[in-house]
Amino acid sequence: LKCILAQALFVLCVPLRQIKAPAMTAETEDARTPGEYLKENEGVLLALMLVVFLVLAMFIVDRRWQSRQHYLEKVTGIMNQSQIFSMNMVRHFMPSFKVQKYQFRGMQAKAGTADIEFCDLSLQLPNGKKVLERVSGEFKAGRLCAVMGPSGAGKTTFMNVLCAKATYGKMGGTIRVNGQEADISQFKSVTGFVPQDDIVHTDLTVREQIEFSAMLRNSVDTPKKKIQAIAQDVLNVMQIDHIQNSIVGSVEQRGISGGQRKRVNIGLELAAQPTVLFLDEPTSGLDSTSSLSVTLSLKKMCQLGMTSIMVIHQPRYSLFTLFDDVLLLGKGGQTAYLGSSFGAKSYFERLGFRMSANDNPADWFMDVLSGEVQNDLIAGFKPDMLFDMWRSREAGLGESASIDYNSGARGREMSDEEDKVILAHKLEEEWDRVDSNKDGVMDTDELCWLLGQCSTLKPSSEVVSDLMERMAGKNAASVTKKQFLEYLCSLSSDVAKEPTFAELDKRGALGPHLRTVTTIFESSEDDDMDEDISEDSEDTNREHNFGSSRFRRSRSAPLDPLTGLTRDTPGFAYQLQTLLLRRLVQWWRMNRQRTLFAVALMLGGAILAILDGFLVETPRWSGMALLNLHTCLALLLAIFCLQVFGNDQPVFWRESASGISVAAYFQSRLIINTFDIAVLTFLFTATYFAIRQPHVRFTFFVVPFLLTAYVASGWGYFISTVVPPKHGPFIVSLVIFIICGLLGNPSNLAEFLQGNFTVTEVIVSLISITRWSIQMNWVYIYNELKPDPKDMRNKAVLAMEKEVFMRRDWGMSYQWAPLIALISMGLVLRAASFLGLRFTNRDKQV
Repeated sequence: LKCILAQALFVLCVPLRQIKAPAMTAETEDARTPGEYLKENEGVLLALMLVVFLVLAMFIVDRRWQSRQHYLEKVTGIMNQSQIFSMNMVRHFMPSFKVQKYQFRGMQAKAGTADIEFCDLSLQLPNGKKVLERVSGEFKAGRLCAVMGPSGAGKTTFMNVLCAKATYGKMGGTIRVNGQEADISQFKSVTGFVPQDDIVHTDLTVREQIEFSAMLRNSVDTPKKKIQAIAQDVLNVMQIDHIQNSIVGSVEQRGISGGQRKRVNIGLELAAQPTVLFLDEPTSGLDSTSSLSVTLSLKKMCQLGMTSIMVIHQPRYSLFTLFDDVLLLGKGGQTAYLGSSFGAKSYFERLGFRMSANDNPADWFMDVLSGEVQNDLIAGFKPDMLFDMWRSREAGLGESASIDYNSGARGREMSDEEDKVILAHKLEEEWDRVDSNKDGVMDTDELCWLLGQCSTLKPSSEVVSDLMERMAGKNAASVTKKQFLEYLCSLSSDVAKEPTFAELDKRGALGPHLRTVTTIFESSEDDDMDEDISEDSEDTNREHNFGSSRFRRSRSAPLDPLTGLTRDTPGFAYQLQTLLLRRLVQWWRMNRQRTLFAVALMLGGAILAILDGFLVETPRWSGMALLNLHTCLALLLAIFCLQVFGNDQPVFWRESASGISVAAYFQSRLIINTFDIAVLTFLFTATYFAIRQPHVRFTFFVVPFLLTAYVASGWGYFISTVVPPKHGPFIVSLVIFIICGLLGNPSNLAEFLQGNFTVTEVIVSLISITRWSIQMNWVYIYNELKPDPKDMRNKAVLAMEKEVFMRRDWGMSYQWAPLIALISMGLVLRAASFLGLRFTNRDKQV
């Protein structure tokens, strides 16, 4: 904006200087009146006004977006405080009542869960080496599973084969999902993959990252209210709600910490509500406390039926025991153990290994797999023997070798109904004290008093209103005893069950109804349904325990075991709209980089104008002067456009692998960057025009420069999609030098354009930008100025350039032929850029 305002002041101040200042040219100059000057420069002023208007409009949009983000942060704080006060209320009435620390308000139980069985998985590299061999087992739905092993054991390879991402070798084996042979890639819409590197958008805030991911990857009919609730769930579960409006940052620009960045990396996948989540060393680079916190967050997500399978490297034992199942791989990629995390130590001890009292069991397992621990029963033990021991155990035990998911006898726990009866009795005893005015209901003042009694802090009016809405619905002024009791009882459930959410769900405002397939039935709201279901046979009513949550598949569930493992995600139009919004947010935060290029372009235009007008004898119609102008603009803009697809390649690969439309991603970036190209071209051309004063109208003078920018940006896009970013500037400089500086030089064109459509002429016409853009510029200036130089040198130059630029019009005018040629070049380059983006690095987009 500063650059634009400076340009405006500069143009307006030009009349104050001597317009009739002699230029170092050989042609006769006519003095211009102020009216003629304004007529020539009116295009500059109109373009400036348009640019300022668009910049201000984007500024307003950005301010509104920031205001929305701060409002959502405030809502997050109110909701978290409400949850804390709610827990204090429950403890006040019944300290032993079990409540959830956090309840999901957007995420629901999975419509279909996934039991993943794998048999004889293997991977052979092109050189014939096997890095994974005969790995078999099963991961049950709703469980937290770990894949461990020493370096070289093929942990990441196993996960890549399981996900069908190991395209760098020949994969073998079979995979069954819920008993049916299938490929995990078939269920991309409900599968998440967290890479080891923290691949996130560095210029977005934490909430923006999560919310955009939820918008792009949830069901197409998921409304905005639920998207916000899902983002809120992820922020709270991953414990990043307090930094939700912080820019993630990068190495150059400091942002959030490494541990927080790791949580955002995981949160991007959780926002998609995956049924199966794969994680490649999600705790790498974190301290033990942060690793434990991340794992606990994933454990919480498993309560909704999500299956989490992660590669992890030597965790501490307290973290190791959080895993429900553990797959231990030895060197060479073979199975040494698959079972409960608690059973691993006893299994290896039965094989003859002894662990010292001070050893960390997780580290001890790695030592055993590496052959660093002596075996008391087998002389000359080698680690390879562990694989045969495991296979012989499986063969000997048969079906009993499978994991026992309900091992360990437990005493009867108090049922939900018994808890509710006791809580109701406690509430009855104290209701008269709460209901001070004896009207049978609790109003906001009485609720505020109760919250103050249950906590050391006085609640804010926003918290009281939020709790009142949770208990009795929107705009409620009082709460009945029954509503109050039902709300307190609902706090034991993983998913919030409140009147407001129930009403929104009834109207379909929270998305498609999935409860007929999978239902959580921990509250009394499901009692009537339970009575109906109990009449059915035992075959159509099965319960599965996943951690602390109980799931029931209802009688209306379809028989197809793969039902619920697909999702209708948003199409091209919705994704384009979302990606445009995301790119616009990113665009506004790139002002520093944009200002740098704007200053460079304006400086280049000013230097060329001073050289042409004051230091060198250059006629205003000179083709060489135009060549320098167009080549400089093309080079700078092509380099500028390298960042459009080159800077975020890992993010694009990740999003493409998750199912994001490549076409929508491509178009969103092109549309936003077009504004940059237009503004930068205008600043460059207007700076030159204001100083040089070509004595033509700016409105027509700038058109060839816009076409040059359009084609040059296409070269930048194309090169950025097929060449590694570090080589981009060098390749662009070489290409622009050839197609603009060499092939577009008027002296060379006199040799190239010999007529009769020679091969050289066709090639130059197909790839050279300046062959067309200079012709368009030169012909317009020539027709306006009608130069008649007196000295022989300029006469010869003019005759040569006239012969070159006005030799052939291709059956059209000298303006239309360049226009069509340059637009065609730009379109072809953009099509090639899309193909490069789509098909280059395909192995990283699966």
